Amino acid sequence: MPNQSLAGKKIAVIVESQYVPAEIRTYQERFASYGATVEFVSRLWGQPSLPFYSTVEPASRDDVPPVEWLDVSVDFEQAERRMHEYAAIIIAANYTSVRLRWNEALSTSGNVSQDTRATPAVRFIRRAMANPKIIKAAPCHGLWLLTTSPDLLAGRRVTCNPVMLADVRNAGAIYVPAPAGTNWHEHVVTDGDLVTNMSAVADGEAVGSERLVDAIRDAIISQPAEEPVSAAAQTVPSAEPSAPGKRRVLVLLSEWGYWGEELVGPLGEFDRAGYDVDFCTPNGRRPNAIPVSADPNYFDPPLQRSVTSPEMAARVIEIDDPTTEQGKRLDNPISLAAWFPQRPYFAAAQFVRLLEDYNWRLEEARERLARYDALLIVGGSGPIVDLANNQRVHDLILSFLAADKLVGAECYGVACLAFARDMNQRQSIIRGKHVTGHCLEYDYQDGTGFVRARGEFLDFNMGPPPYPLEFILRDATAPDGAYHGNFGHPTSVIVDYPFVTGRSTPDSILTGQKMIEVLDGDPPLRRWGW
Repeated sequence: MPNQSLAGKKIAVIVESQYVPAEIRTYQERFASYGATVEFVSRLWGQPSLPFYSTVEPASRDDVPPVEWLDVSVDFEQAERRMHEYAAIIIAANYTSVRLRWNEALSTSGNVSQDTRATPAVRFIRRAMANPKIIKAAPCHGLWLLTTSPDLLAGRRVTCNPVMLADVRNAGAIYVPAPAGTNWHEHVVTDGDLVTNMSAVADGEAVGSERLVDAIRDAIISQPAEEPVSAAAQTVPSAEPSAPGKRRVLVLLSEWGYWGEELVGPLGEFDRAGYDVDFCTPNGRRPNAIPVSADPNYFDPPLQRSVTSPEMAARVIEIDDPTTEQGKRLDNPISLAAWFPQRPYFAAAQFVRLLEDYNWRLEEARERLARYDALLIVGGSGPIVDLANNQRVHDLILSFLAADKLVGAECYGVACLAFARDMNQRQSIIRGKHVTGHCLEYDYQDGTGFVRARGEFLDFNMGPPPYPLEFILRDATAPDGAYHGNFGHPTSVIVDYPFVTGRSTPDSILTGQKMIEVLDGDPPLRRWGW
């Protein structure tokens, strides 16, 4: 009976011309025996598919084997969009990695390292290396796709073809030779999610490939179980801009609970204006409305009255239900963690290389903002937990500002603006600006609750908010800006371009309306509310 230990798993194999046919057959046949499927990926140069030819290893001048051909129809860009589907990614042996490092700009480049890292194959494997849940394998010369980035190999235990040993060591890797007395063809080194071996061809067979497949299988099986995450949890938005004349807004939501009206209020305005809307969460999980925000009978302690109308509660219930058409819009949100890099610890080994990599990937992430005209950060108690001090959120905001694009924020989502700051200047981006946000008079005294919704976040009471947002905003905007609480007034929305801020729940619709006036007003709105 076939071994089905990898049933349903998909393996990506990176190929180019001069691959080893016996190695490819081993991947196809042995992974199939374990229940997995193999998908070939390469650079297709804008074509729907391309054929790649095999290497030729003649036994003699008169005994030259025929060239074999392998048709590939998956480009690196396609594979990157569905990288979450792969359990493992293998860089085929021989000269595949050498050919895939080609970049047209290298011969005239002023920054060879950066331009090499921009090559599609190198970008793809770098993205894969950022996800420890995907096993990466590099037999023979495969590590040549990683040696361009010392941060990826620093301190990693590997083996390789001796011809590239200098490159591997210069990249900071630890070379592990085959133990004395063992067959070096069978030598495999596994270092967490990275598997390497020294492959070779003998009598038409890819010696060592079976051992490599088995090591990959073992590494996949040993991966710890994790909570199911949406299929889009490893996806990033397209780099292509929206259709000409079509506005698109990115809406950022907490995974720890958003206040319902603060989403559906501005969202309804964007829909009426004909805008496209994408949703994003810190890790790609579906966001949940705080249950009391869908209850018209909920008695708000600070205001001593209900703050949710029956009509608004119905809209919140509809979008929070995954089975409705509105609710399906929140399925598979963009993962901010997959899109933006994490800044390294300052005490990390190879910090300089890691910081170079972080800045390089940050620029790459910013390229995908071209399709958006504005960002909206939805409020509620959840942003206190996973948005306010999230470095990726700060980088997202700074990226919108660098592109001179509109940033909106509501309620406790405004805290993200106070804490977002350039790491060189370390001053808040709202210094000297006018903003509003959840005022002290509206803060809870007896607890900010996080109630379990579909098992997605904990049911607990954290007490009052851990920080008084009003005080933070007053300090962040000083000395030349100001915080406007407008306590006692029905609404409080402040426009001080490029920011639109809303105080709390009753301001959600108005926040959306003012964002539209900033984008499409005649003339465009630049200052309002104070």
